[in-house]
Amino acid sequence: MLPAVEKPRDQVAILIEGKVQEMPSFWPNCCIYKVPQRFRRGNEEFYEPLVVSIGPYHFHQGSFPQMQIFKLKYLEAFLGRNHLSLDQCLGLVRTWEEIARRYYADPIDLSSDEFAEMMLVDAIFVLELLLRARFSEYVDDCDRIYGKLRMIQDVFHDVMLTENQIPFFVLQGLYDLVDASSKGNLKLVELTHVFFNYYATFGADHLHVPGVDHGVQHFVDFIRYYYLPPPPREDVYYEIFESPIPPSVTMLDDAGVKFAHTSKTFLLDIQFINRDLVIPNLTVDDWTETLFRNMLVFEQCHDHHTRYISQFIYFMGCMLRTSKDVDLLTEREIISSGLGSNDKLCALIDRIGQGVGFDAGTFYYRSLCTKLNAYCKVPWHKWKANLKRDYFNTPWKLASTIAAIILLVLTLIQTICSILSV
Repeated sequence: MLPAVEKPRDQVAILIEGKVQEMPSFWPNCCIYKVPQRFRRGNEEFYEPLVVSIGPYHFHQGSFPQMQIFKLKYLEAFLGRNHLSLDQCLGLVRTWEEIARRYYADPIDLSSDEFAEMMLVDAIFVLELLLRARFSEYVDDCDRIYGKLRMIQDVFHDVMLTENQIPFFVLQGLYDLVDASSKGNLKLVELTHVFFNYYATFGADHLHVPGVDHGVQHFVDFIRYYYLPPPPREDVYYEIFESPIPPSVTMLDDAGVKFAHTSKTFLLDIQFINRDLVIPNLTVDDWTETLFRNMLVFEQCHDHHTRYISQFIYFMGCMLRTSKDVDLLTEREIISSGLGSNDKLCALIDRIGQGVGFDAGTFYYRSLCTKLNAYCKVPWHKWKANLKRDYFNTPWKLASTIAAIILLVLTLIQTICSILSV
């Protein structure tokens, strides 16, 4: 019997095996993502850096050359002020390389040396930004960032982009090397809070910042954390596939719902108490769209059980359907808009919410929507609101209405007396 001749392997199979072996590993702790095309297309200005790249996604040799010089100036100042050696800091960053790479959802095409250099220079640059925002004495006359208003605004825009992040633990590790007297005994989360609170509205309940143990992953995660509402007071999660649609502001106003504002709570914490809809103050300005878009992208890409920011935008989009809805909330001092017209604000919320999805079974505002819809369906609420608006909304209308009622009663009495006298 002739020996079996081994069949030559299919070259395509060999090619596929090689590709499988070259695939990058996927890690469960990745949390820094590139923006999906469905969000990026036509909206690049909200996701791409203007003046500075932070991290590997926008790292290119020769990109933002002027800013690279500023980064090295900040590096020199940071090391000199804290009496740290470059070798010491670089050696520390090298020990974090493997873990830091796992934070990025996309493979990083940088050598070990390039990655370590990038991580060290960018991390110290960011730390100097935070320190100089808090301690003005660190800003000298030659500072080309804090010395130029337009520049620091552009830099702020760039450090809150979801693609422009470095792991928070890297910042924390290098910040731990700073002498306590040089950082005013402030924790890094406290220093970060000071920096972002210039441009983001965190609410009074967030004055006491949490410790790092809550798991801050990067700046976008940090900002999102400060917008989250408190845990729900009741069960708001049901296994259904559709989210209830809240009434518009105009519909609620027609039903007699009162709108109240507060600055002493979390932005997303909206409550309906008796007939008062309490909504935290919302300031809309040039930063709002970039801020919310990047928080939304992080929520959409990451494995969050409840996508609070996404649900807030959905809820507000349903409430603010026309400029009249915005007018009402503006009159009640709930919304402060710096966009010019209220039509622009409606369009902004509609743009931000495009392509955003969330699990209807974990809808945070479900109970609130149910209560609002139920209130609007009661006819008496609308009749009472119309009566008050049409006849009792001013002292003159109130007086004339009372006079008319008295006249009607007197006329009725006179008629009855005339009938009885016959």
